[in-house]
Amino acid sequence: MMTIKRRRSFFLLSATIVAAAHLTTFTSHALSSNTAAATTTTNNNNSCTTSSSPLITPEDIQKISRGGVAIIPNWLPPHLITSMHDDAQQLFASGQFRPDGLTNTAIKEQGFTQKADRQTFRGGAGWDDNIGDFQTRREFADRMRELRVQLATALDRPSLAEEGTLKHEMTYNWYEPGAKLGRHLDEHHEETKGPSGWTMPTRRSVTWLIYLNEGWTKEEGGALRCMPRSDDSIEKNMVQVGCHEGNLQVGWVNDGVDPVFLDVFRESGGAALYQVKKNNDGEEREILSVRDFEVPPQPIDFSKFMKEEVRDSFAQISTSRLDPRFASAGTASTNSNHHDFDCSDEPTILDVTPVAGTLVLFDSVSLPHLVREVTGKRQRIAATGWFHEDSQFSLEMS
Repeated sequence: MMTIKRRRSFFLLSATIVAAAHLTTFTSHALSSNTAAATTTTNNNNSCTTSSSPLITPEDIQKISRGGVAIIPNWLPPHLITSMHDDAQQLFASGQFRPDGLTNTAIKEQGFTQKADRQTFRGGAGWDDNIGDFQTRREFADRMRELRVQLATALDRPSLAEEGTLKHEMTYNWYEPGAKLGRHLDEHHEETKGPSGWTMPTRRSVTWLIYLNEGWTKEEGGALRCMPRSDDSIEKNMVQVGCHEGNLQVGWVNDGVDPVFLDVFRESGGAALYQVKKNNDGEEREILSVRDFEVPPQPIDFSKFMKEEVRDSFAQISTSRLDPRFASAGTASTNSNHHDFDCSDEPTILDVTPVAGTLVLFDSVSLPHLVREVTGKRQRIAATGWFHEDSQFSLEMS
């Protein structure tokens, strides 16, 4: 029997248990291979083929690769903006949206209210089900699949292109006036997730958002606030952010220029922090931690494991204060105070006004972000989601 081994202190999960977990805990429905095949049908019932024209420029690819934010105005065709906006409104009116805070305990532990937090269409009926304007969502899914395949090649993340049940997430988000969402990352290293780590075969790799409100203005609020590093740090960065050889990023050194990765599959049985150095022969790892170590339970401060000479320059991306999903249930705040933190003390801030048709893309592991309060009188509606890569596993045959 094949089992999936979770590191050191974790128990073994059999393949059958993991399979069951996929069906019950991964509530964000993905585009299955069957749906992908069906997306060749458009709204007017004509067969369409995948276009060879690029949906994203090399400049935007470089922004994602280096940890920046790709913002592409007018990316979604006008007819899809209108039909998707109408579809979301119909689904909301029929009760298909659900509370969606920063964890799956939004109502009980995060003080969720419909007026203060986002609501999402992804569970229950699911994105793929024949409810609402299914033909519009098929057409949109086909366009996003083409984008994902292009990203897989351009970012050298080949498993992005793969189809599969419960792999890629697609949602509608709905913010009532007054709603907002606190600072967070969309993905974390599995070893930092405690009991919920190492249970899924894929992870979030690229985050995407597409806005659906015509005529939205800055005065109506609801901006996506991103916290990238400085333009100078992004420009100097020569190593792709987010993941290196399966090891996810947890921080930065050298004023945000170089990503720091966490390797938890060392020969010692411990973990190490490292950066990647480029040289004439390719690249090599430079170990930044004093010695191999056991990753502690939350809250985690990785700086205490760093060598003294690099400790002062180390910046951890997620902490229990800044990101409620990075803390365990026992250490995370049980109120909604984190929603009030707007990151005004961050070194760099990028606000993106949710103008209809705009596509936003960034690496899911390395870029903190939030949604500012909707101050206008209408709902803020968007399509959002994540393209997944294969996760890192240790397989044992018995």
